[in-house]
Amino acid sequence: MQKYLLRRLIVSLPALFGVSVIVFVVMRVLPGDPLVAMFGAEGFTRLGESDRARIMADLGLSDPLPVQYLRWMKDIATGGLGKSFFRGDKVSELILHRGPLSAEIGVLSVIISWIVGLPVGIVSASRPNSFADNVARSLSVLFLAIPGFWLGMLIVLASLFWFHYKSPLLVVYLWEDPWTNLQLVIGPAVVLGLGQGAYIARMTRSCLLEVIREDYVRTAQAKGLAEGLVVIRHALPNALLPVITVSGILMGFVLGGSVAVEQAFGVPGLGAALVTAVVERDIIVVQNLVLLYGVIFMGINILVDLSYAWLDPRLRFQ
Repeated sequence: MQKYLLRRLIVSLPALFGVSVIVFVVMRVLPGDPLVAMFGAEGFTRLGESDRARIMADLGLSDPLPVQYLRWMKDIATGGLGKSFFRGDKVSELILHRGPLSAEIGVLSVIISWIVGLPVGIVSASRPNSFADNVARSLSVLFLAIPGFWLGMLIVLASLFWFHYKSPLLVVYLWEDPWTNLQLVIGPAVVLGLGQGAYIARMTRSCLLEVIREDYVRTAQAKGLAEGLVVIRHALPNALLPVITVSGILMGFVLGGSVAVEQAFGVPGLGAALVTAVVERDIIVVQNLVLLYGVIFMGINILVDLSYAWLDPRLRFQ
């Protein structure tokens, strides 16, 4: 297990390097000038050439690209992660301040997706082509087709006009006020969880339909075991591996979807911070947040692979 984990970590390094190079280059070839975003079009025209050159030098954007990249890597190695162009705050402090909210949304969305998707998939597979199966498949397709940010805006508008409810806009942590914190994160978590739950339901149904036809399942049924017990104890554990794989891949959609959903709900998490940084051309913030998302996604996939051996004793990592 330790050797496998070490190999996976070593293999992940080139991928992280590629992510860092891509986001570094993209942020410098995209149209737009950071000074225009900082001072506005009118304020930019009032700046002289010497002022522009001085500000760009202060920001470190006038240095050669290799020098800028190496300086960014040095900031990552030291844990400082640089500073925001606009506010002067350290990116590390921004992550520590807003990261817990985004982490809660991600974890809750995964829990909701399994709570919703797994039972729906089991019911569909246990009674294929029945009324319940048709309803479950229709709902799965519906939630697969609805964009998360659009569903989020509908929930926000319905809560506002029907119940006169507004979610808190301040950063409230779980350990400070659990109830207020839950009100803040539950909306984005439900939206993302329903979208993931549709994938989980379809994958669970497909895998269970294959496993139920296996000989050992038929043997358990022939012994007179209850249908539900056969599905839960014999069929489901062997059908979960592909479902867990899909769930790990879907975490990438959670990381990307949280950007739009947090913006729709007005949650001051990392997703909203990333949107603001892109609009403001805050290069350092965008670089570090995108790289952080890449590290999280790779870490989740490693954990998913390690979970295989726990679920299926036949699998052992050397």
